[in-house]
Formats: sequence, C-alpha cells, structure tokens
Amino acid sequence: MNTQLLCSIPGDVSQAMTDAVVPTAEGETYEIAKLLMGAVSWIFDQLGLAHHSSMELFVYAVLVFLISWGVGIITQYVILFVVDQIGKKWKGDIYDELTKAHFFHKASRIIPAIFFLIMIQFTMQQHSSLSSWLSRLTWIYLMFIVARCLTILVKVIWNHVDERENKRRLPLKGLIQLICGIVWILFGIGVVSVIVDKSPGTLLAGLGVFASVLMLIFKDSILGLVAGVQLSENDSVHVGDWIAVDGTNANGTVQEVSLTEVKIQNWDKTVSSVPPYNLISGTFTTYRPMQESNTRRIARTYLIDSESVVEPSDELMERLAGIPILKDWLEKKKAQKAAGREYCVNNPEGLVDGTIDTNLGIFRAYLKLWLLSNPDISQVDTQFVNTLQQSANGIPLQVYCFTSTSAWIAYEGIQSAVFEHIAAMLTKFDLFVFENSSSRATVLEGVMGRDLPAGESVFGVPQPMIVKNS
Repeated sequence: MNTQLLCSIPGDVSQAMTDAVVPTAEGETYEIAKLLMGAVSWIFDQLGLAHHSSMELFVYAVLVFLISWGVGIITQYVILFVVDQIGKKWKGDIYDELTKAHFFHKASRIIPAIFFLIMIQFTMQQHSSLSSWLSRLTWIYLMFIVARCLTILVKVIWNHVDERENKRRLPLKGLIQLICGIVWILFGIGVVSVIVDKSPGTLLAGLGVFASVLMLIFKDSILGLVAGVQLSENDSVHVGDWIAVDGTNANGTVQEVSLTEVKIQNWDKTVSSVPPYNLISGTFTTYRPMQESNTRRIARTYLIDSESVVEPSDELMERLAGIPILKDWLEKKKAQKAAGREYCVNNPEGLVDGTIDTNLGIFRAYLKLWLLSNPDISQVDTQFVNTLQQSANGIPLQVYCFTSTSAWIAYEGIQSAVFEHIAAMLTKFDLFVFENSSSRATVLEGVMGRDLPAGESVFGVPQPMIVKNS
C-alpha cells in the first residue's frame, strides 16, 4: 500500500490502518481512511487511552457508522422533502394511502444503511472479520426494510383495488397474504444465506429435505390458500354475502376471507370464524342469488280447523259475491259448473285455481286473487295457494310466493301483512283457525253446564245470572 499516505500516523495506528484500509488504487479511499484514522488517534490522545489496534478498529467502525448515518439522514430528509413537494401536486388515492401507511418514511430508512455499507467497504479491509460482520448486519437490515416496504406496498395496492375495482367482492385477501408470506420467507432465506455466507440458491435446494416439515407447519395456510382459490374460481363467496354454514352457528354476513379463516358476522352481532377449507369440504348456503334477484320467498302455512270446512250455503255464496275481487270469479265458476265443465286447475278462461264445492276452495281462490293484486308480491315468480296433508292439528293452508324485495325488514313486514289478512278474512268464509285447547277453555266448558249465582266470576269475569226455563 502507499506508505507515504500513513507517514504521519503513529506506529500502532499505522499498523491498524494497514490492516483496515482496502488495498485499492483510488487515492480518495486512502484519504478518507487517513482522515478517519487520524480522528480516531486524536480521540484516543484526548482521552489519554493507549493505542490498541482492536479498540481503534472498533472506534473507527463507530465513527464510520455515525458519519454515514448522519449523511444518510440528511439525504433522507432531502428526499422526503422532494417527495412531499411532488405529492402536493400529484394527488392520488394510492399516494394518500402510502402516506397514511408511512411508506416513504420507512423506505427512506434504507439510505443511511446504504451509506454505511459503502463507507465500511471503502475504508476497511474487505476480508477483515469486523468489516465482514458489519456488512452482513447491514445487509440484513437492508433486506428487512425492503421486505417491509414491499408488504406495505402490496397491501396498499390491494386496498385500492378492493375498494374501487373489486366490484364482485371476490375474496382475494388470502392471495395478498400469500404474497406477503412469500416476501417474508424470501427475507428469511436471505438472512440465513448472509449469516452462513452461502448462496440463496443452495439454501432453496436444501429446503426439499424439510418440505414435509414445512407442509405440516403451514398446513392450515396451504389448505386455506387452495380453498380461497376454489372459492374465487367458483364464485362461491364474496365479502358482504349472507351465508349459513351447516353444522355451525355461523349465519350472517361475510366480513373477511383470509388464508386461515372466514369471518362471519352473525345476525346477533357475534362473529364466527370458519376455516376456508370447511366451506369447500362441507356444505354451506349462500343467499346472494336471492339478494341479487331482489325477491325473497314466502312459504308458510296456516292451520285451518277441518270441522269448519263445509259446502258453502246459498247465503254464504251470496255474501261472498259482495267481495269485489271474488265476484267475477264466482260468477264464471258457477256458469262453468252449470254447463258441466268446471275446472279446478288450468282453467280455459284463465281463472285462478280453486273450487266452489267448499268454502276452503273458494278461500284459496280469493287468496290467490288477493296476492295477484298485491304490489308487494312479485308477479313474475312462482305463486300459488294450496293445502297440505291433514294432520291432528288441522288442514295446513300453504301460501307460496315471493316478495318484490329482498330487504330483510321489508320482507318480514310483507309476510306479516299477508298472514294477518288471512286471519282477518277467514271468518268471512265461515272458516276457523285450529288452536289447541287451553286450560281456560277447559274450565269454561266445564262451567257451561251448571248454574252460577249472579255475580260469580270465572277467571275474574263476572258471570250473568242464568235463568232456566221451567
């Protein structure tokens, strides 16, 4: 090396410098080394310390770190200032999201480390132990900053796409988590390769030996990834969908689909977490087609007392003819019956299904006519009124139709209105709802056959005096 460059440095320091300086032809490197080592010697002289080569190298490295870090921080703030000025003129959603995530501040932390890495390689012997380990630690720090910034960038871009471009609300968050996971796995491989001073390719080739262990550790993530891809490919689940998972209490709106879980907010405001693979391997019900159709089915029954189902009398027929929507139907059905060609279904004159042989048959026709005139009931979907198999609880009268909205509260209101109307109209057809006898009815039946003194009460209700005919 150029010994004239170190002539003014004491012997021990000169020896340390001989071990520390990079043997290069560039005079600038020697000038930097001479300046820094002179500063180290001056510090030792001011503190009255002995010039020990190992200690001087350590102080030299600290001095290089402080200088490079100081220069790097100054450069960092200059770059951040420039980026901030550009950002004020170029406003965008992605830029705003990156700013909120402090992306530029975190990314700029790489600048001091780069300065330190350059300085330590320029001023210290490349193969010295101290230089080697300081370089390795700096490289690990640089890789950490790059990995962290990449994951932030991926998440910000995903949030932007998910809010504005993901119109179908596909559950792609699992893929984003996979990308972030790959970034951190590569970071881990890079760290190991730097520490052991081996090529990353060699380490990746050796990972095949531990493949079974890795699959066991990341089993849930692998299954979740496969399930997420299948759910997206089959268009099975979107964020915001209403689903019910069989065999669990999960029944509500999908909040999030990730690699390891599907979060479902139930209708009681609780949250259920279900592994994505369970949706693929098991069964679940999605109500998205119902929501998209803007209709919702009503399929409920009303129990009719079988003893009230009779052949209608002339007086009842005359009374029912006074109902506007039923008048024309009754007249045409009577005319068909008189002509001997009555049709209970597929009527050639377009009459709704029903029969005038029973009051319940007429009521079925009335209810169908009422549904056809109801604006809250969809007129393009299946719609009928029928009776099911009679049981000990009476004759089930079933209403099957679809509302003209899928909104939950509106649907419940329409359904309630339909069955409240049924309850109000039954008596006009001399029909009665079936109800099991209560203890009150049993007691009342027991006292009907005996005399009660005037003023005596049953269940708190004063009874009138009962007078017997002689």
